[in-house]
Amino acid sequence: MKIKTKLLLEVFVLFLLIGTISLISIINTKQVQETFSSISTETLPVLNTLKNMRYASTQLSAVTMEIILIEDETRNLSGEQYQELEEILEMTFFKIEQSKTLFNESFSEYSNIMIEKYSDDVDNTENLAEKWNEMIFISNKMIQLKTSGTSGVKILNLNKDFDISYENMNKEIDHSIESTTANIEQRQIRIESLINEITWSVVIALNVFIIIVLAIRVFILKSISNPLNEMRHVTASIAKGNYILYPEKGNDEISELGKDINIMSKDLKGLHKTIIEKERLSSIGSLATRLAHDIRNPLSIIKNSFEIIEIKVENDPDKTINSNLTRIQRAIERISHQTEDVLDFVNVTKLQYGLHSIEKVIRSTVLNTIIPERIKINISNNDSIIPCDAYKLEIVFGNLINNACYAIPQGGEISFNVIEEEEHLIIEMQDSGKGIPEDIIGKIFDPLFTTKQIGTGLGLASCQSIIEAHGGKISVKNNPTRFTIKLPKHPNNYQLPAKKEFAIRKEIVEAN
Repeated sequence: MKIKTKLLLEVFVLFLLIGTISLISIINTKQVQETFSSISTETLPVLNTLKNMRYASTQLSAVTMEIILIEDETRNLSGEQYQELEEILEMTFFKIEQSKTLFNESFSEYSNIMIEKYSDDVDNTENLAEKWNEMIFISNKMIQLKTSGTSGVKILNLNKDFDISYENMNKEIDHSIESTTANIEQRQIRIESLINEITWSVVIALNVFIIIVLAIRVFILKSISNPLNEMRHVTASIAKGNYILYPEKGNDEISELGKDINIMSKDLKGLHKTIIEKERLSSIGSLATRLAHDIRNPLSIIKNSFEIIEIKVENDPDKTINSNLTRIQRAIERISHQTEDVLDFVNVTKLQYGLHSIEKVIRSTVLNTIIPERIKINISNNDSIIPCDAYKLEIVFGNLINNACYAIPQGGEISFNVIEEEEHLIIEMQDSGKGIPEDIIGKIFDPLFTTKQIGTGLGLASCQSIIEAHGGKISVKNNPTRFTIKLPKHPNNYQLPAKKEFAIRKEIVEAN
């Protein structure tokens, strides 16, 4: 998993946990709000209706007593005073009707709330209705008896019954108020419980949030620090020359860095091997250079002396002497050839560029090389004039021809072909030999590698060095054996004015 993905996952989990805590808080807060709302929308209207019913019952009791007193007074009055009391009596009866209306409206509202909001165990609407009807009945009877002139013991008894019914009515209202108050207390307890639940829920959620965040953080840090520590161990080993590889696992940025370190380790290992090989070759080269120079001077004396001896014994009929002279000549040529190979490989001189015909360079090489009679050289008529060091290329072609001659001792053909491309010149040399064994074809350009009984193993290495100095490439393929040289037609390190280059090209073409 990518580090960026891990961090995004951590952010996602954080938002998820924060959302969960917020949701818990919102739900519990909603419940508290609903509980407060129910108190204001349910309980308070109940108390208001009970208060109105109490007021209505108190009003009924007071107005009933007032009517009885007025009835007593009207019997001893006449005329205008009687008329005034009659009007007061009518207003009093109107107040009774108002009390009844107030009670009925309040009772109806109370009943509706009880039916919708409360259970049967707190529903006492029937008791309230019964007590109210009892008060109405006694009040009406008292007023009726008083109006008809009845007095004395009956009115007193009814008055006592009326007081009892009034007390019972108040008790029933008080009971209802107590039930409603108890319901409020229950709601308050529920609110306190919800607040405690919210507090603990938030505390627990925060602790879980912190634990999960810490766990994710530890996981991410470990997923980063552990590979980095392992990578540090690998790089320390590489720095000490132990080119171990980082275990490739995962697909995050660190794993990709580990793959790059592995590539670097492999490259450094190869480079280290190359440097050691070059240092070894450099040491050998220094020694070989001194030896070659030391050999060349005595070798020149031997060659000159041999030529003098050869002239003096030219007409000697002794075949033994001629045989020995031939052997000495081959030995001198062998030493000379190997010395030249060493010097060609070791002496890396700057290229002497010039415009040359590739066909002419190949033909010049063939003329200066000893070719066995059983071997035929074929050179195509394709030609191209390119900037190159003709002397160095003759060394390359000479080495290739000598190797091809060695590969076809029974005789055969060696063919040269020139292919011109837009930016490069391709030179192919093919022989009719049986080919190079597949297990060594990748090593033939390595310095000091040879399959010959004689030779230094530096010929093809020198060829590769010369071609690469020209900015080109040399390669080989089997079946049949074909060496391919690819040279740039416009080398980076060669510059010649266009007019002069044209004149030289024209001169070369005319000379051919």
